[in-house]
Amino acid sequence: MAQYFKNMQPEKALEKAKWYCSFQERCKQHVLNRLIAWKVEKKYVDDIIDKLTEDDFLNETRFAEAFVRGKFNIKNWGRVKITAQLYQLHINKNDIDVALAVIDEEEYFKALNHLAEKKKEQLKKEQDSNERKAKLFRYLSSKGYESDLIYKVL
Repeated sequence: MAQYFKNMQPEKALEKAKWYCSFQERCKQHVLNRLIAWKVEKKYVDDIIDKLTEDDFLNETRFAEAFVRGKFNIKNWGRVKITAQLYQLHINKNDIDVALAVIDEEEYFKALNHLAEKKKEQLKKEQDSNERKAKLFRYLSSKGYESDLIYKVL
């Protein structure tokens, strides 16, 4: 039982962190959370993260690009929501801007139109067209699309 409360040795933590980063893109915040959970002493944390970055196990630009592709292609999130999530993970603005450039403008607008059409079908039961538009606007905003683009679609 006592081993669960012991601090993990930095060498073992580095090996586990390499494994953790090798099968899915991670950001520094994810690795930091893991190191804390593994009870690695604070004095070793920065060195481990630096070593992972140096050995290219950890690359925040690559992580941000994968995150953007996944959230846009799979969950149909807009740029606003994606950006907010990346800021929560402490990704810097330059990496976010590079990652958002991965999204094709035409595909982005198609996705917005597709979501709008799908939601319109569900809202046809509503009587008031203004109420329908308001619900549609709120839905598309919650998916993270920009207001000006939503107005174009409406």
